[in-house]
Amino acid sequence: MGAYTTGNSLDKTDEDDHHMKSNEASVKDMEAAAIGWACELHETPHFGIKVVTDIVDGEHPTQDEFLANLAAAAQSLQTALPKVIEEVCGKGHDEL
Repeated sequence: MGAYTTGNSLDKTDEDDHHMKSNEASVKDMEAAAIGWACELHETPHFGIKVVTDIVDGEHPTQDEFLANLAAAAQSLQTALPKVIEEVCGKGHDEL
C-alpha cells in the first residue's frame, strides 16, 4: 500500500519526480489520482487497487513496456483481487 501522484504524460518528468518524492508516492497514475483527489474533496474514504504495467524511468519506451506487461498485470490483478476483497470485507476504512 502506498500513495500515488499524477501527471499529464506517460513519461516521467522532473516535476513528476518532485511530486512523488515530496508525497512519498510509490507510483504515478492519472486515473487513480483523480479519483483520490475527488474523494478527498468530498471527504469520502478511498481504497484503490491498481497494477503497474510500465516503469516510467525504465530502459524501454513506456508504450512498449506497457504492451509487454499488460497480460501479466491483468493476471496479477485477477489473482490478487479475491485475496484483497477477503482481507478488507467487514473492516472499516480506518482499519485498513
